[in-house]
Amino acid sequence: MLGVAGARHVLTSEGYRWIAPLSAFYPGAIQAVDLSTWNTSFPQSSIVATRKSGSTSRLFPDYLALRPTSSGGSYDWAVAEAKGTSMSLKNTSSCPTEWSNQVRNVVVKVNSTEMEIPRHLVIATRVNPNAKRTWARRLQMRAWNRTVTVEAGLSSEAAVDIAAAHLFGFFRGAHLRENATAIALSVQMRASSREGKLNPKIRADAQRTADLAEQEISERGARLSSQVNVPGATILQLDTDSGPIRIELAEPLIAFSRTLRQSETVESAAAALHEVDSRLNAWEKSQDRTQRDVAVLPFGAQVHFPHGFDPRDERH
Repeated sequence: MLGVAGARHVLTSEGYRWIAPLSAFYPGAIQAVDLSTWNTSFPQSSIVATRKSGSTSRLFPDYLALRPTSSGGSYDWAVAEAKGTSMSLKNTSSCPTEWSNQVRNVVVKVNSTEMEIPRHLVIATRVNPNAKRTWARRLQMRAWNRTVTVEAGLSSEAAVDIAAAHLFGFFRGAHLRENATAIALSVQMRASSREGKLNPKIRADAQRTADLAEQEISERGARLSSQVNVPGATILQLDTDSGPIRIELAEPLIAFSRTLRQSETVESAAAALHEVDSRLNAWEKSQDRTQRDVAVLPFGAQVHFPHGFDPRDERH
């Protein structure tokens, strides 16, 4: 878990805003959204990730990561692997061969066309909780990067699907089931539209889940609105063993989610993604990062930990 946290920290520092688990794009995970099940699965999208032929690794990498370029209108993307380890990373200048093989053990196809992966990242976090000295128990992180020149970039449709998979996972983790389902159905709706199979039932299901998602956000957010005054933000609370965690969802994130779940075409969804990235760039710059018990997430969320809990403290 700390290896995952370290990887997300490094990816965020590298400017990656949308980070989707590669498992969302496995061929075996591709299926229609079943509204009768409690745990909705991520549906078929434009992206399919498969094992690389001839690879010596049995394991896949962990993530597809996406970041907007400084020029705007296009995206950089990468495949990333998160590692938690007890070995010292201080003098480990070269990525271990086993990890290097794993992060390369993937073929990414967009609408059946194989994409050349522009960047492979391995991010390791050293965890040594039994060290005698406090400084030796601190987390150490090291990242290795392999970059290649790629002529063709990622399509707008694939970029939207990575952002959608990111939101789907976030909403599930925040216990916003209806919002996660609505995002999943929007992916299915756009895939059906691309294939000329969009029918009234899919539209009706998407509209119904969008209404339920709106209701869910309204009800969950109203519970803390009288206690916490954050203009434009939706406030949620999650109860944990360490105490209540407050999550503030910024208005650009809520607006993007609302537009995404109702977008039938790639063009409208891509336009919404470009707009929210621009708005979130401004939102990030305006955030106070000096608060010790607050984590600012680049996709438009603030997580307030219980009083006295510092997410940057090595003891946590």
